[in-house]
Formats: sequence, structure tokens, C-alpha cells
Amino acid sequence: MNSSRRPDPADRHTPVLIVGGGGSGLTASLALSGLGVSSLLVERHPGTSTLPKAHLLNARTMEVFGQLGVADDIYREGAPPQNCGAMVWLSSLGGDAPYDRKVLHRTSAYGGGELAERYARASAYPHANLGQRWLEPLLRRHAEERGPGQLLFHHELVGLDEDADGVTATVRDRTADRTFRIRAGYVIAADGGKTVSRLRGIRMTGTPTFLEWINLHVRADFSQFIPYDDAVVNRVSSLSDDGTLEHCGVVPMGPRRWGRHSEEWTLMFSRPPGAEGAAALDDETIVKMVRRTLKLPDDHPMDVRSISRWPVEGTVAERFRSGRVLLVGDAAHRHPPSGALGLNTGVQDAHNLAWKLAHVLDGRAEPALLDSYEAERRPVAERVVERALYSLFNQIAFTSGTGVVQGARPEWNRAQMTALFSDTPDGATRRAVQREYFATNRITTEHLGLEMGYDYADAGFVGDDGTERPVQDPLGLEYVQGARPGARLPHAWLRHAGQRISTHHLLTGGSFLLLAGSAGAPWLAAAEKLADTCGVPVTAYAVGTGDGPWDDDGAWTELRGHGDEGAVLVRPDGHVAMRWLAGQVRPAAALGAALDLALARGARAAVRPGGRD
Repeated sequence: MNSSRRPDPADRHTPVLIVGGGGSGLTASLALSGLGVSSLLVERHPGTSTLPKAHLLNARTMEVFGQLGVADDIYREGAPPQNCGAMVWLSSLGGDAPYDRKVLHRTSAYGGGELAERYARASAYPHANLGQRWLEPLLRRHAEERGPGQLLFHHELVGLDEDADGVTATVRDRTADRTFRIRAGYVIAADGGKTVSRLRGIRMTGTPTFLEWINLHVRADFSQFIPYDDAVVNRVSSLSDDGTLEHCGVVPMGPRRWGRHSEEWTLMFSRPPGAEGAAALDDETIVKMVRRTLKLPDDHPMDVRSISRWPVEGTVAERFRSGRVLLVGDAAHRHPPSGALGLNTGVQDAHNLAWKLAHVLDGRAEPALLDSYEAERRPVAERVVERALYSLFNQIAFTSGTGVVQGARPEWNRAQMTALFSDTPDGATRRAVQREYFATNRITTEHLGLEMGYDYADAGFVGDDGTERPVQDPLGLEYVQGARPGARLPHAWLRHAGQRISTHHLLTGGSFLLLAGSAGAPWLAAAEKLADTCGVPVTAYAVGTGDGPWDDDGAWTELRGHGDEGAVLVRPDGHVAMRWLAGQVRPAAALGAALDLALARGARAAVRPGGRD
């Protein structure tokens, strides 16, 4: 940068500046455009990521993408459902030892296989599988269509100043080598913590770097080595010549054919930090290490497209908001890839924040509403980081089931692996014990409760209907749907005009959603009145099990938890703002009080049943 150059006088103005053009930043751009809010996104790289990186998109994230109108394209470009059903552990891809090319374990994973029915009861959206190398261009394409000129790639944030009325960012156009200023109302930091956190002095707290991860993006034909077509991840744990177990993830990445016939793959392994870490290994050494771990034949072709190294930590930003700057994604939380939680949490961060910014900017909500972002999302991030760390270490535990002992003589360990697959009573016992170890890995591959079960009741921006919070599954596996304030809107299928529609399909734009019972005409009238007098959009429906325009088969009636005269108010992000178990004497007053609380308007007293204010 030439410091003698003066900032270009043609400064730009925008309500929201987004720093970072990865998954979280692009989601924020899409969400804001859908809410009618103009934004500018700056990204220091000339394009989206060239690395596959994260690839599993869970049901909650796909609900968000469904609301943003991109879910169908993601399903179309991603892996077909038949290629997304299992996690498989293999002893190697090649090799000729008695324990090579064996299946150590196989289980249904990420809403596929035997889990599909349980996941389908919780959401209308199944998991998707599309690596970031292909996901981000898709999101960018949609974002540019909806906000022409609002995405500035190859532009780098170099300075950030805030005053009482807004933020002034100094940005360098890396192509033209010039700087200019952007004046914004708010800044979304989606830059992975690379710039904004440093400029604002925001530290990460928790477990610092304890591993270094290495990803290889390769083109290869592994079809002869991979036994299943439906594995989203193949985890290879091979016994090396010196008797140690070496681990490598083998992940199919499509993009035209999937499963064992994928053309492209991500190969993942970790190293301890320090002198023997990833930074100390040159590319040639890394490729040799991976081939050795997989036990690939020397002459088997493998075209290495890229090798990336990154530090693994388990940290959360000490604060998610600094004045008019708000952190999302990796800028706010970082953790191992175990459980496929990182990108998903970042997308959900952006979704939570976007509608709040929109309502604050148009004057429908008080600026204090932005305090709810950290209050709601930081506990979620802390839980995700804790789980990802524990999942990573738990995946190592299965080695105890092999009988292999790190540091033991090679002949001992080879004997243990041979015995594991022997056709003897001892071998059967060993395999049964190993299955017990592998069963604990379900906290990584089927954590529906962790993905869906978080709520925002404790943050103080949703009402209180007087009911007790249900006991949560400590493993995060089970998810019991319910419409208690703070919880995610339960999924149920409704019928309207001969069509089957999910409750989540009713969430549109920045509107609140009111679902009343079959005797809910007063609620519908109240919603219409408030829309006229307060300017807060509320889409309202009366849903019952009879012959009305909106009815269900009884599932929603059970999940909603209120009578025919009651109602549920849902925020634009799909979380319940308030539930009334019965009718209210003054429904317009009750609904208005709930909206005031949800939008931080006036005193934030808890909204309780009654509506007799």
C-alpha cells in the first residue's frame, strides 16, 4: 500500500458493511437483501474459497437457506441423498496385511440411513452435502443478483473508526491499489477474526491452538478402495510399519459424481503444533505421509490440487459486539471440524443478526435489540465449541477397542490388529467391544438435539408463558420439539388449498408469524390492527384440525401446546417470541407487548399470560 496516496473522494455509504466473503458473510448479504436492506461486502481475496473446507449443511442451516431462497440450488448441486447416509471407519485403502482394507465400523450419520425418519419428523429440510468450494460461488451468485454492485471482492479493510452516528471504514482496492472510505451504520465482521477483531481489540478465549490441521484437495479415482457409496466421510486408521495408528479422513466432494465414484476428495489429517507440525512439513512430505497412511499403491495416480494448513483451537470471542461492530462465524468462535458444526453455526449467526439489523435500521426496533445477538448466540457458540472439542478427543478413544497401544512394540500392535479380525471367539469379543467404543461417536454423527435444541429463553428478549423448560438430553442426540418461548418453531405439516406446507415455509422476509388456534379470529384481527398502527408486519393464520383454510393432521395441534383460542408468535428467524396457552381479554394489547419485548421497545418486562395491562 502506498501510504502517500490520499483516500479517493468518491466515498460510499451503506447501512451495513460486511467484512468477509465466506459462508457467513455471503449469508448476511443474502439475508439483508431479502429484508430490503442495502449492504456492501468487502473481501480481500479476488474470489470465493478455492478449498473444499466444510461440506455438511445440517437441517437447521438448510431451513435458513430455504428461507433465503437458495436451498433448492444447494440440493441440486450437492450430493444426492443416497450418497449421504453413513460414516465409515476403514483400516486402510490399500495394503496386504491381514488387517488391511477392513471395515472397522459403519453407522448411519447426519440424518441419513436409519436416522432419516427421526430427522424428517424434526424438519422439512434434510442435510445437504456441498463443499465450500462450490457452495460459496453459489451464494455469491445469488447475492450479486439480489444486490448488484454490493459485493467488492479483492478489497481489503485497513482501518475502522467509529463515532456516535456510524462507522467509517478505510478500504483498499487491491486491484487498483487505491484506498477509499465507506460510511456505514453497522459492521458485520465475517472475516474469520483476521482484521476486525484486531482493530477492535477483541480477544479469543478458551483453548488456544493444540493441533494443526492439514487438508489436501485431490483428484483421484478411489472407487476400488472405498466400499460404500453412501459414506459422507471415510475415516482411515491404519497401522504403520512402526506399529503406530495413523489417521486420515477421506471425504468425497463430487462434484458431478458422488460416493465412491467422486472425482474430487478432501484428505484430512492433523499434526501436533511445534517443530513437527504442519508448518514444518513441505508439500512433498505431506503427500508422502498421506499415501503411507492410506497405504495407496505407489503407482496409483493422485492429482493434488491444493494443500492447506490451519491451526485448530477451541475459542470464543470475549464479546460478540463492540459498539456498531458485530462478529459472526469464525470471527466469533473457532473449533475443530468434528461434528460439522462450524459453517452451520456461522450461517445461523448471520441469520439471527440480519433481521435485527433490518428492524433497527428501519426504526421498528430499538438499537438495544442488537444486544440480544450476543446474549442469544454466544451461549450457542460456547456449547458448539465444547462439543466439537470433546467430539475430536472422543474419536481417538476407539483406538482402545483395537488393542493397539501407542508406543508398544510393532509386533505387539500388529498382533492386536490381526486378532481383531480373526475368525475366533476372541476376535468376536474384540469386535463387540470395539462396537461399544464406536457407539459413543454418535455424539458426533447424530446430534440432532445439539443442532436444533438450543433456545433463547435466557437472553431476555422473548416472553414467558409460565411453562417449565423441558429437560435437555445431555448428549445432544434427542430433540423434543415444542413451542415454548425461545425455542425454534416446531416443524409440522399443514394443509392449505390442497397443498402440504411446513410451518417453516410460512416464515417470509422480516415478518413475524402468528399461528393461532382454530378459534383464533381475535388474534388475526389484532395482527392486522398492529400492522396498521405500529408498522410491524405480522403474518397471521388460524390453524385447526377441522375444515378451515389452514388445518393439520393433529401434529401441529399437539406440538403448539395451546388450546384453540391460544396462539404462538414467531420471530423472523424462526424462534418463538411468545405463546399464549389460551385466549386473551385484549389480544391486541398482549400481541403488542410481545412485539415490544421482541423488538426491545420500551421496558423489557417479561410478557406473561393475561394481556390485562
